[in-house]
Amino acid sequence: MPDSVAFIDVGTNSIHMLVVRFYEGSMGTPIFHDKETVRMGKSLYETGRLDEPTIEKAKLVLSKFAEIARSNGCSEIIAMATCAAREAPNRHELVEAAAECGIRLQIIPGREEARLVRLGVAGPDCARRTLCIDVGGGSTEIALAEGKDDLYLDSLSLGAIRMSFGTGIDQSGKVSPKQYETLKRMVAAQCYHTVAAVRDRGFERVIGSSGTMEVLAEACAAKRGDMDTDVITRTELKALMRQLCSMTAAERCKLPKISASRADIAIGGGSVVEALMDLLDIERIEVSHNGLREGMKTDYLMKHGHSDFSVRSSSVRALAVRCGCDTRHEEAVIRYSDMICREFVSAGIMQDSMRLRELLLYAARLHDIGAFISYERHNVFSYTIIRNSYLAGFDNSELEWMALLTRFHHGSFPNAGSRFLLEMDKRSVPDFLRYAMILKIADILDRGRDGAVDEIRAELLNGTVNLTITTYSDLSMVEWKLSSIAKDFENAFGLRLNVEYLRI
Repeated sequence: MPDSVAFIDVGTNSIHMLVVRFYEGSMGTPIFHDKETVRMGKSLYETGRLDEPTIEKAKLVLSKFAEIARSNGCSEIIAMATCAAREAPNRHELVEAAAECGIRLQIIPGREEARLVRLGVAGPDCARRTLCIDVGGGSTEIALAEGKDDLYLDSLSLGAIRMSFGTGIDQSGKVSPKQYETLKRMVAAQCYHTVAAVRDRGFERVIGSSGTMEVLAEACAAKRGDMDTDVITRTELKALMRQLCSMTAAERCKLPKISASRADIAIGGGSVVEALMDLLDIERIEVSHNGLREGMKTDYLMKHGHSDFSVRSSSVRALAVRCGCDTRHEEAVIRYSDMICREFVSAGIMQDSMRLRELLLYAARLHDIGAFISYERHNVFSYTIIRNSYLAGFDNSELEWMALLTRFHHGSFPNAGSRFLLEMDKRSVPDFLRYAMILKIADILDRGRDGAVDEIRAELLNGTVNLTITTYSDLSMVEWKLSSIAKDFENAFGLRLNVEYLRI
């Protein structure tokens, strides 16, 4: 497999390029991402074809992207075009323009686009039955998946550009409630069969993707006054759409997070999202920053024999490699964390949770990545990197959990009322404190960066956890450090800590 590959998504609104550098044992690391708004759908839905200026602009963007890809060492450029190219009668002109740039442009069917979007936003193996909704410029892709199976795939002729310029409703000015209801009825008429199929099968989780979803989430967050741009609720979206409809496009772009390039298509795109939330009775959508291009990358890897490894493990390893982690230390902390977990469960000190233990071990691999920025306060930087990494295979709550685990492996330790834990479900806080303490102990045990601990044993006796550490070397510094966190341990577990050391 080549070291770097470029993936280009030629969409109805924008052209995106993702350049990925691949490392052994991982799904690769993005090293470049850019997009340019071309709006191929505007001329298509207004005139029935791609006009010459639009094709020329697309050609200019593709030429520049091809140049950037090659300068980044890409030996392959994989390019796919979606709805506008599928529907344009002169699509061959776009394909020829791409060929002049040295790019073979594939025009993919709608259901294939839905399949690739699912791979990009939910990964190839969904732990829960997941509904993916990608609202593009010309079409909306629907994918319902569980495990490795696609339960339902469809592509609807609904999108932000189509609903803004192809409905006969002028959205450059204010949009009346009656006009907005007409837009939503158009959506309902297009997706009747899809809604019935999805409702019959059911779902546990909804992930939204695309620029439309991201902008709506950002605008909802700005309206509520916080930074959580990873979720859209039905109540908040309805309030936002009422506000947008009461404004002209010129007024909309003065709102936080509504750019000039989105102001005239925000109502068209928002009508699709709101109508689908109503029709499918969705109260909450998680918003992913991934999409078709990430799905293209995953599909590429699967076709090269990488279909069986863990997406989560791969994305964590790739981030660790990119940040230059100390591999020997991270492997030691992973090993010690796992040993402590198993011993504590066996001794009846805590309940077992495969899911939380898995997140702990991923956090152990990433706990020191903040040193990439600066070792001073590296735990804080580790939190920031993980929380903003959009690691493939993890939902937002899992990223927050791992980020907080790394935040407290070093320095002061939180109590149940810490301001850092206020957003966490109160029922989850006790478990979090226990797993955070395990990571802290594991990191301390490798304080000498020598992997000297051979065995860890735990026993619960009369309200005290007796921890026996078997080691190859002197652990006097470790002994002092562990004694300093005894009170934090007691707060986390409700038990006293006693540590004994056996030198071999």
